[in-house]
Amino acid sequence: MDDNDIEIWGFKTFRPFRIYWALEEFNLNYKSYKIGSRTGETQTKEYLEMNPKGKIPFFRHKDIGISESVAAMNYVVNNFSVPKDFYVPTSSKDKAKIDEWSYMCAMELDSLGVYIMRRHQLVKNGGLANLYGEAPNAVKTAKEHVNRMLLACDRDVPNNNWLLGNSPSCADIMFMSCLQVVKLYKLEIKSDKINNYFERAVKRTQYINAMMESYGQPTLEKYILENQKK
Repeated sequence: MDDNDIEIWGFKTFRPFRIYWALEEFNLNYKSYKIGSRTGETQTKEYLEMNPKGKIPFFRHKDIGISESVAAMNYVVNNFSVPKDFYVPTSSKDKAKIDEWSYMCAMELDSLGVYIMRRHQLVKNGGLANLYGEAPNAVKTAKEHVNRMLLACDRDVPNNNWLLGNSPSCADIMFMSCLQVVKLYKLEIKSDKINNYFERAVKRTQYINAMMESYGQPTLEKYILENQKK
């Protein structure tokens, strides 16, 4: 399948980042629209006609539109020529393992963890309590849950390489997208293996390119420093 007419809407959050990283891994041409959440840009008539959810990200390739980041990432990986240095499994075992990582990240780390923190932390801590209400107990529970899930992951994170071998996969994209927000909110990761894995992953060129597309900065640290100046 050719890569003409790939478009993606959204930036400055970890969910569009997943799609950008997949696109960079597959070296695909795409057009990005840097619209943000809660700016009014997702509530225009034109955008709502494409994505009635009124959220980001939104991915489109020709006549196919996808409004969920995990589905869009998988669309890229399953519909274009696979580069030599990206792992797309052919065995049912490894497909299941990537699904396991992806679902865990989407549910346990994202929905039940970092997104609750984002919604209910104070604005000064990077949260949106001004919109969704301050809920310190919910934030405390979410942080505890993230810590518990990360410690459960420790056993399966390798000392070297990527989660399923010598090349990154969708599992790595999902895991790193969540680890970024964990670090953004300064939640201590109590696993040396996961911290070392994070430090290895952020050096990958495709990761850096995706950071530039998503956050306008090559690393999470630079993004944090830039926002502290504002």
